[in-house]
Amino acid sequence: MACAVSAALVGGLSACASGPEGTVINLYGGASQSGFEKIIAECNAAAGGKYTIVGNLTPSDADGQREQLVRRLAAKDAGMDLLGMDVTWTAEFAEAKWIRELDQQQTQAATAGVLKPAVETAMWQDKMYAIPKHTNVQLLWYRKSLVPTPPKTWDEMIQMAQKLKADGQKTYQIGITGGQYEGYVVNINNFLNMYGATVVNEDSTQATVGDKTVEALAMMKKVASSGVTSASLSNNQEPEIFAELQNGQSAFSVNWPYVYAAMGEASPEVQKDLGFAPMPTIKAGEEPKVTLGGMNFAISQYSKHPQEAYEAAMCMRDEKHQLMHSTASGEPAVLEALYKTPEMQKVYPMADEMLKELQNASPRPVTPLYQNISTIISSTLSPPGSINPQADAQELQEKIQQAIDGKGILP
Repeated sequence: MACAVSAALVGGLSACASGPEGTVINLYGGASQSGFEKIIAECNAAAGGKYTIVGNLTPSDADGQREQLVRRLAAKDAGMDLLGMDVTWTAEFAEAKWIRELDQQQTQAATAGVLKPAVETAMWQDKMYAIPKHTNVQLLWYRKSLVPTPPKTWDEMIQMAQKLKADGQKTYQIGITGGQYEGYVVNINNFLNMYGATVVNEDSTQATVGDKTVEALAMMKKVASSGVTSASLSNNQEPEIFAELQNGQSAFSVNWPYVYAAMGEASPEVQKDLGFAPMPTIKAGEEPKVTLGGMNFAISQYSKHPQEAYEAAMCMRDEKHQLMHSTASGEPAVLEALYKTPEMQKVYPMADEMLKELQNASPRPVTPLYQNISTIISSTLSPPGSINPQADAQELQEKIQQAIDGKGILP
């Protein structure tokens, strides 16, 4: 009966023909990606009966995942041991005391060989609260037949797209997410990073919207008003901009590394014409500083098996399993050395460009109020073509400070 219940919960993510052995470590989040059930099985075998990792299904979208975890953690639910957390949740969960701080020895092991920006997503107030699982970073994709040399700056890219349009090319657009959701906030954060702007200070006590933020918003407005973005920009999410690249609307597209493999399945001819490059910057010669994605493993404060949960996380994140996961799922590794391996280079021909960006990437605003701030940003700045840089920056300053002060009302 217990095995039947477990099977129903995990939807086939873990085998239970003979029942779990030893301590059950319930994993919520990050277990459903392609090939991850094999990693879980290998770690369970390596544990030799000490523990059994059980992968539990969570909602497919990040907001749904967070809602499920928050509700159960707020109720002090001991049924969750390991949490697969979006990289933006660390400060919130740590501040609420829902996840355990790693000790010095655990921290050293969890961060050895890991890209520094990925490590930073697992920290809050100089303490380590999670084990980096995988990371992610956007690239510039472009059609090589139309763009022999990729643009170095956003202004150059706009000019290239406008020339393609003026020359009568049907494929000329710049694909970028502009819908009112988290993917749009990622792009806003890209521009904030490029101008050195922030919206909240390091200890999340003060909104820091200023002149640099105004400049960043002006560039987003410029892109949206350039005449070379999609007519559906204000609704576009990643699937829409992928489709625009596939069907010949976009000559340029800002999107994640999954594009390469996905395009190989969707349209091999387009894949052959795909070029990739680091994200354009504001000034030529600058290093791109783009926004990190990814997931971390954290140990629930209410887990009755924190040591086994830590060991399970480290097994699923060791070098062998990082390589397995990265090459099977399209979720890039946090271990820097893997980017030079033949296996990674084969699956990610753009591995060198990814590594260059990952070494200099930046997290989204690090604050326990991230969900509030993200919602404020996406609603205040939507649609992109209607941004008023000065007025909207002032509105962001006021609303973010209200959220910090506990006075804000979510849009």
